[in-house]
Amino acid sequence: MNTQANQFSIKQWLHFGWRSFLASKTISILFSSLFCLIGGILYWLLLNVDAALVIIPFIAGFFLIAPLLIIGFQQAAAVLQQGKKPAFSDLIKIKGENNQGIWFLVFILCLCYFIWITDALVIYGLYFGVEPIPLNESFFTNPELRDSIISYLFHSGLVGIVMAIIGFSLGVFAIPLIIHQQMGFVNAVTFGVKKVFSHKWLMLKWACTLVSIMAFTLIVALPLLVIVLPILGYASYAVYAQIIEKLDIRKTV
Repeated sequence: MNTQANQFSIKQWLHFGWRSFLASKTISILFSSLFCLIGGILYWLLLNVDAALVIIPFIAGFFLIAPLLIIGFQQAAAVLQQGKKPAFSDLIKIKGENNQGIWFLVFILCLCYFIWITDALVIYGLYFGVEPIPLNESFFTNPELRDSIISYLFHSGLVGIVMAIIGFSLGVFAIPLIIHQQMGFVNAVTFGVKKVFSHKWLMLKWACTLVSIMAFTLIVALPLLVIVLPILGYASYAVYAQIIEKLDIRKTV
Protein backbone atom coordinates (compact mmCIF):
# COMPACT_ATOMS: atom_id res chain seq x y z
CA MET A 1 0.00 0.00 0.00
CA ASN A 2 2.73 2.47 0.97
CA THR A 3 4.76 1.64 -2.14
CA GLN A 4 1.75 2.28 -4.32
CA ALA A 5 0.94 5.56 -2.56
CA ASN A 6 4.47 6.83 -3.06
CA GLN A 7 4.03 6.91 -6.83
CA PHE A 8 1.22 9.44 -6.53
CA SER A 9 2.21 13.08 -6.20
CA ILE A 10 0.02 16.05 -5.24
CA LYS A 11 2.65 18.25 -6.85
CA GLN A 12 2.16 16.36 -10.14
CA TRP A 13 -1.61 16.79 -9.90
CA LEU A 14 -1.28 20.53 -9.39
CA HIS A 15 1.27 20.74 -12.19
CA PHE A 16 -1.14 18.91 -14.48
CA GLY A 17 -3.85 21.38 -13.45
CA TRP A 18 -1.60 24.34 -14.26
CA ARG A 19 -0.61 22.96 -17.68
CA SER A 20 -4.22 22.18 -18.51
CA PHE A 21 -5.25 25.69 -17.50
CA LEU A 22 -2.59 27.23 -19.75
CA ALA A 23 -3.81 25.07 -22.64
CA SER A 24 -7.40 26.28 -22.23
CA LYS A 25 -7.11 29.52 -20.30
CA THR A 26 -9.63 31.55 -22.31
CA ILE A 27 -12.62 29.24 -21.81
CA SER A 28 -11.45 28.31 -18.30
CA ILE A 29 -11.32 31.93 -17.12
CA LEU A 30 -14.64 32.70 -18.79
CA PHE A 31 -16.31 29.76 -17.05
CA SER A 32 -14.79 30.33 -13.60
CA SER A 33 -15.50 34.08 -13.81
CA LEU A 34 -19.18 33.26 -13.42
CA PHE A 35 -18.54 31.76 -9.97
CA CYS A 36 -16.17 34.55 -9.01
CA LEU A 37 -18.88 37.08 -9.88
CA ILE A 38 -21.45 35.22 -7.77
CA GLY A 39 -19.01 35.05 -4.86
CA GLY A 40 -18.21 38.75 -5.15
CA ILE A 41 -21.89 39.72 -5.13
CA LEU A 42 -22.50 37.51 -2.09
CA TYR A 43 -19.57 39.08 -0.22
CA TRP A 44 -20.83 42.57 -1.05
CA LEU A 45 -24.38 41.86 0.07
CA LEU A 46 -23.34 40.31 3.40
CA LEU A 47 -20.84 43.05 4.20
CA ASN A 48 -23.41 45.72 3.42
CA VAL A 49 -25.78 44.31 6.06
CA ASP A 50 -22.97 43.93 8.63
CA ALA A 51 -23.10 40.15 8.36
CA ALA A 52 -19.38 39.53 8.03
CA LEU A 53 -19.51 36.49 10.33
CA VAL A 54 -22.11 34.85 8.10
CA ILE A 55 -19.60 34.89 5.25
CA ILE A 56 -17.59 32.18 7.02
CA PRO A 57 -20.29 29.44 6.78
CA PHE A 58 -20.83 30.30 3.14
CA ILE A 59 -17.09 30.01 2.50
CA ALA A 60 -16.86 26.72 4.39
CA GLY A 61 -19.96 25.42 2.65
CA PHE A 62 -18.30 26.13 -0.69
CA PHE A 63 -16.23 22.98 -0.16
CA LEU A 64 -19.43 20.93 -0.26
CA ILE A 65 -20.52 22.14 -3.68
CA ALA A 66 -17.01 22.54 -5.12
CA PRO A 67 -17.05 18.98 -6.57
CA LEU A 68 -20.04 20.01 -8.68
CA LEU A 69 -18.17 22.98 -10.10
CA ILE A 70 -15.37 20.77 -11.41
CA ILE A 71 -17.62 18.61 -13.59
CA GLY A 72 -16.91 20.78 -16.62
CA PHE A 73 -13.17 20.81 -15.96
CA GLN A 74 -13.20 17.02 -15.69
CA GLN A 75 -14.67 16.82 -19.19
CA ALA A 76 -12.30 19.44 -20.63
CA ALA A 77 -9.28 17.66 -19.10
CA ALA A 78 -10.30 14.41 -20.78
CA VAL A 79 -10.47 16.23 -24.11
CA LEU A 80 -7.00 17.74 -23.54
CA GLN A 81 -5.61 14.33 -22.70
CA GLN A 82 -6.77 13.11 -26.11
CA GLY A 83 -4.66 15.82 -27.71
CA LYS A 84 -7.67 17.93 -28.67
CA LYS A 85 -8.64 21.48 -27.77
CA PRO A 86 -11.71 21.68 -25.53
CA ALA A 87 -14.61 23.97 -26.35
CA PHE A 88 -16.71 26.01 -23.95
CA SER A 89 -19.49 23.46 -24.42
CA ASP A 90 -17.26 20.85 -22.77
CA LEU A 91 -17.41 22.93 -19.59
CA ILE A 92 -21.15 23.55 -19.43
CA LYS A 93 -22.75 20.42 -20.89
CA ILE A 94 -22.69 17.06 -19.11
CA LYS A 95 -21.96 14.45 -21.77
CA GLY A 96 -22.88 10.80 -21.93
CA GLU A 97 -26.13 8.90 -21.76
CA ASN A 98 -25.76 7.59 -18.21
CA ASN A 99 -25.45 10.91 -16.39
CA GLN A 100 -28.54 10.68 -14.18
CA GLY A 101 -26.22 9.82 -11.31
CA ILE A 102 -24.59 13.24 -11.62
CA TRP A 103 -27.91 14.99 -11.03
CA PHE A 104 -28.65 12.79 -8.02
CA LEU A 105 -25.20 13.60 -6.63
CA VAL A 106 -25.90 17.30 -7.27
CA PHE A 107 -29.07 16.93 -5.20
CA ILE A 108 -27.27 15.20 -2.32
CA LEU A 109 -24.41 17.71 -2.13
CA CYS A 110 -26.76 20.69 -2.41
CA LEU A 111 -28.87 19.17 0.37
CA CYS A 112 -25.74 18.84 2.54
CA TYR A 113 -24.90 22.47 1.75
CA PHE A 114 -28.40 23.57 2.75
CA ILE A 115 -28.17 21.61 6.03
CA TRP A 116 -24.76 23.12 6.76
CA ILE A 117 -25.86 26.71 6.10
CA THR A 118 -29.06 26.24 8.11
CA ASP A 119 -27.19 24.77 11.09
CA ALA A 120 -24.55 27.52 10.92
CA LEU A 121 -27.22 30.22 10.90
CA VAL A 122 -29.03 28.58 13.83
CA ILE A 123 -25.76 28.49 15.81
CA TYR A 124 -25.16 32.13 14.84
CA GLY A 125 -28.61 32.99 16.19
CA LEU A 126 -27.90 31.24 19.48
CA TYR A 127 -24.79 33.36 20.05
CA PHE A 128 -25.71 36.69 18.46
CA GLY A 129 -29.47 36.65 17.93
CA VAL A 130 -30.68 38.51 14.87
CA GLU A 131 -28.52 41.55 15.43
CA PRO A 132 -25.85 42.24 12.77
CA ILE A 133 -22.24 42.18 13.93
CA PRO A 134 -20.28 44.94 12.14
CA LEU A 135 -16.74 44.19 11.01
CA ASN A 136 -14.70 46.54 13.22
CA GLU A 137 -12.23 46.65 16.12
CA SER A 138 -14.80 45.26 18.56
CA PHE A 139 -13.99 41.81 17.14
CA PHE A 140 -10.71 42.04 19.06
CA THR A 141 -11.28 44.58 21.85
CA ASN A 142 -14.55 43.23 23.30
CA PRO A 143 -13.71 40.08 25.36
CA GLU A 144 -17.32 38.88 25.53
CA LEU A 145 -17.81 39.25 21.78
CA ARG A 146 -14.44 37.62 21.10
CA ASP A 147 -15.34 34.57 23.23
CA SER A 148 -18.70 34.25 21.49
CA ILE A 149 -17.06 34.43 18.07
CA ILE A 150 -14.55 31.71 18.99
CA SER A 151 -17.32 29.44 20.31
CA TYR A 152 -19.46 30.13 17.24
CA LEU A 153 -16.62 29.29 14.86
CA PHE A 154 -15.74 26.14 16.82
CA HIS A 155 -19.23 24.65 17.00
CA SER A 156 -20.26 25.62 13.48
CA GLY A 157 -16.89 24.35 12.25
CA LEU A 158 -17.55 20.90 13.71
CA VAL A 159 -20.71 20.61 11.62
CA GLY A 160 -18.85 21.91 8.56
CA ILE A 161 -16.06 19.35 8.91
CA VAL A 162 -18.52 16.44 8.97
CA MET A 163 -20.37 17.75 5.92
CA ALA A 164 -17.13 18.48 4.05
CA ILE A 165 -15.89 14.91 4.64
CA ILE A 166 -19.15 13.56 3.27
CA GLY A 167 -18.99 15.81 0.20
CA PHE A 168 -15.35 15.03 -0.52
CA SER A 169 -15.76 11.27 -0.09
CA LEU A 170 -18.81 11.20 -2.35
CA GLY A 171 -17.49 13.45 -5.09
CA VAL A 172 -13.75 13.00 -5.53
CA PHE A 173 -14.01 9.72 -7.49
CA ALA A 174 -17.74 9.18 -8.03
CA ILE A 175 -18.11 12.23 -10.28
CA PRO A 176 -15.33 11.27 -12.74
CA LEU A 177 -16.45 7.62 -12.68
CA ILE A 178 -19.95 8.64 -13.77
CA ILE A 179 -18.60 11.08 -16.37
CA HIS A 180 -15.78 9.07 -17.90
CA GLN A 181 -16.85 5.47 -17.30
CA GLN A 182 -20.62 6.03 -17.35
CA MET A 183 -21.04 4.13 -14.09
CA GLY A 184 -24.37 4.11 -12.33
CA PHE A 185 -24.74 6.25 -9.21
CA VAL A 186 -24.64 3.44 -6.64
CA ASN A 187 -21.66 1.66 -8.22
CA ALA A 188 -19.74 4.92 -8.69
CA VAL A 189 -20.28 6.07 -5.11
CA THR A 190 -19.51 2.63 -3.64
CA PHE A 191 -16.35 2.18 -5.68
CA GLY A 192 -15.31 5.81 -5.20
CA VAL A 193 -15.68 5.76 -1.41
CA LYS A 194 -13.72 2.50 -1.24
CA LYS A 195 -10.92 4.14 -3.21
CA VAL A 196 -10.92 7.13 -0.86
CA PHE A 197 -10.46 4.90 2.19
CA SER A 198 -7.93 2.64 0.49
CA HIS A 199 -5.80 5.78 -0.05
CA LYS A 200 -6.98 7.57 3.08
CA TRP A 201 -3.73 9.35 3.98
CA LEU A 202 -3.12 10.49 0.42
CA MET A 203 -6.73 11.68 0.14
CA LEU A 204 -6.43 13.45 3.50
CA LYS A 205 -3.38 15.35 2.22
CA TRP A 206 -5.18 16.16 -1.03
CA ALA A 207 -8.24 17.39 0.87
CA CYS A 208 -6.05 19.56 3.12
CA THR A 209 -4.33 20.95 0.03
CA LEU A 210 -7.67 21.85 -1.54
CA VAL A 211 -8.95 23.44 1.67
CA SER A 212 -5.77 25.47 2.17
CA ILE A 213 -5.67 26.81 -1.38
CA MET A 214 -9.38 27.52 -1.62
CA ALA A 215 -9.60 29.08 1.86
CA PHE A 216 -6.73 31.44 1.10
CA THR A 217 -8.30 32.37 -2.23
CA LEU A 218 -11.82 32.90 -0.89
CA ILE A 219 -10.72 34.87 2.17
CA VAL A 220 -7.69 36.81 0.96
CA ALA A 221 -7.66 36.91 -2.83
CA LEU A 222 -11.13 36.29 -4.25
CA PRO A 223 -10.28 37.57 -7.79
CA LEU A 224 -7.71 34.75 -8.08
CA LEU A 225 -10.62 32.29 -8.00
CA VAL A 226 -10.86 32.64 -11.79
CA ILE A 227 -7.45 30.94 -12.01
CA VAL A 228 -7.44 28.73 -8.92
CA LEU A 229 -10.78 27.03 -9.65
CA PRO A 230 -9.75 25.75 -13.13
CA ILE A 231 -6.33 24.60 -11.88
CA LEU A 232 -7.90 22.58 -9.05
CA GLY A 233 -10.63 21.33 -11.37
CA TYR A 234 -8.11 20.00 -13.86
CA ALA A 235 -5.96 18.65 -11.01
CA SER A 236 -8.98 16.68 -9.79
CA TYR A 237 -8.98 14.87 -13.13
CA ALA A 238 -5.31 14.01 -12.61
CA VAL A 239 -6.23 12.39 -9.27
CA TYR A 240 -8.77 10.19 -11.03
CA ALA A 241 -6.52 9.48 -14.01
CA GLN A 242 -3.59 8.35 -11.86
CA ILE A 243 -5.41 6.37 -9.19
CA ILE A 244 -8.31 4.87 -11.16
CA GLU A 245 -7.12 4.69 -14.77
CA LYS A 246 -3.38 4.34 -13.96
CA LEU A 247 -2.43 6.96 -16.57
CA ASP A 248 0.89 8.79 -16.69
CA ILE A 249 -0.26 12.39 -16.44
CA ARG A 250 3.29 13.65 -17.00
CA LYS A 251 3.00 12.72 -20.67
CA THR A 252 -0.30 14.49 -21.29
CA VAL A 253 -1.39 18.05 -22.14
